[in-house]
Amino acid sequence: MRIREIVTSAYNNWVRYTADSLSADYSEYKHKETTKWQQRARDIGARWPLFGSQDLFRQALDAAPIVQIDQLGSVGNLTHNNSIDSITSMVSSYQMPRDVDRIVQGLQSNVPLPLPIILKGSSAMWIMAGNTRQATSRVLGIEPRALLVDVSDDR
Repeated sequence: MRIREIVTSAYNNWVRYTADSLSADYSEYKHKETTKWQQRARDIGARWPLFGSQDLFRQALDAAPIVQIDQLGSVGNLTHNNSIDSITSMVSSYQMPRDVDRIVQGLQSNVPLPLPIILKGSSAMWIMAGNTRQATSRVLGIEPRALLVDVSDDR
């Protein structure tokens, strides 16, 4: 199935990344590289290592198409919350809780927010970053979108 790139939206200020999100997402990946991401790479049929450097990570994000999440089918670790309260409850258990109110305000005020990142392996997909942003946009009636980064091991 070919997923088309999206260019319009009710919320129209998604950005590929910011300097802060690029650094934070790559740092979180590196911190969990061998404890979680190595196994996830095997589970989704991804090359290893996923990203050899932050520059390669940035290049992958720059090249990734923007897609409608709901057209992807099954994505590992993707949540479908039904309220802001359920999202707030979900993130309260995170090692680094997300500021759901800030995300809500950003989406309602059309503030630039980094797109969620979904990794596409040869056998499955997994959300790498932005699950809280996609869940919040969904609850607010905004079509969730993401960068689809192909990390297939058969490329």
